[in-house]
Amino acid sequence: MNWILTKYSIKRFLTIFIATLLVLAIVVGLFDLIELLRQASKGETAGFFDALTMAMLKSPQMMHIILPFVILLSGLIFCLIFNRSSELIVMRAVGLSVWNIIAPLAVCVLVIGLLDMMVFSPITAWTARRYERMEERLGFTRSTPLVWSEDGFWLREQTENGVQVLRASQIVQQKKKVVLKNVSVFELDHDGFLVEQTEGTEASLSKGILSVKNPFVLNPIEETGHDETTKNFETELSLDRILERFDDPQTMSFWRFPKFIRFLKDSGFSAAQHEMYFHELIAFPMFLLSMLLIAVAVTVSSSNRQGKTFAKVLLAVALGFLLYFVSRITNVLGLSGSLPYVLAAWGPSLICIPLCLSALLHSEDG
Repeated sequence: MNWILTKYSIKRFLTIFIATLLVLAIVVGLFDLIELLRQASKGETAGFFDALTMAMLKSPQMMHIILPFVILLSGLIFCLIFNRSSELIVMRAVGLSVWNIIAPLAVCVLVIGLLDMMVFSPITAWTARRYERMEERLGFTRSTPLVWSEDGFWLREQTENGVQVLRASQIVQQKKKVVLKNVSVFELDHDGFLVEQTEGTEASLSKGILSVKNPFVLNPIEETGHDETTKNFETELSLDRILERFDDPQTMSFWRFPKFIRFLKDSGFSAAQHEMYFHELIAFPMFLLSMLLIAVAVTVSSSNRQGKTFAKVLLAVALGFLLYFVSRITNVLGLSGSLPYVLAAWGPSLICIPLCLSALLHSEDG
């Protein structure tokens, strides 16, 4: 009997969850589409289908953001429906306590959180990168020519003579000074043909000038090469530009964070934002569970005859927003170094869950 009721509760909750997620995702997507159409109307490079494609690419990232509120609303709707139909009373009549009712829902929420973290995070990261590329291509944002890949950094810039492509295996920050390791500079003409290639083991970047030390300069046309003491290149690359490129952990998959954080630390760059976001992803299932427990603790024992259902729903929504607001505050404290990353990410959930369980213990006989 318990297993039959458990399957029934899980099926009803998942149905409510999927319906709520789709409705909120469509509403948020429509607002994004309207904003993108407004931006597209300012120029001539983007049309309706471009804006629609960008809205669809942005939707996975927005679904991740609204997922805690979807869990909160799903828990509220589940408890209200079961209260209105007296199904909770029937479940208790057959010997089930409130803990037997909450446990299947909690397992569902934890599984949803784990799937979002491990499976959908790479999808979200891929669509976010595609969205950024479309933004740059359509002129919605300024194009960032710096790209990081597994084999190093790549920078493509327009020059008076054609195109200049810079590659470096490593960029090291030494206070305000930037040092590049294993540098290659490819100079191409306007037709895309390689004119000259410069190879160096180290280069320094200062005030828009890239200075390559002891480079080997190769002329592919004449198939000759020679050594030089120093060779300078004008570039738009700067420390601020590099840091700006790294300030977007949402475009990274969950599985790439450990390696990338280690890379940032080895290069001398701050990994605070990526470490904070990584710990938030790990704590995300527990944060979703906190939202569910808020909904259950407030509404599971509500009765229509009391005339307080609406007030309890407002209270649950307010508490959910309060928890989210507190999580943003701890996020800022973690980024500033005032709190350890683990405490900043897990703190709101570890405080909320015991409080909700205490409220249920106080109101229920168990």
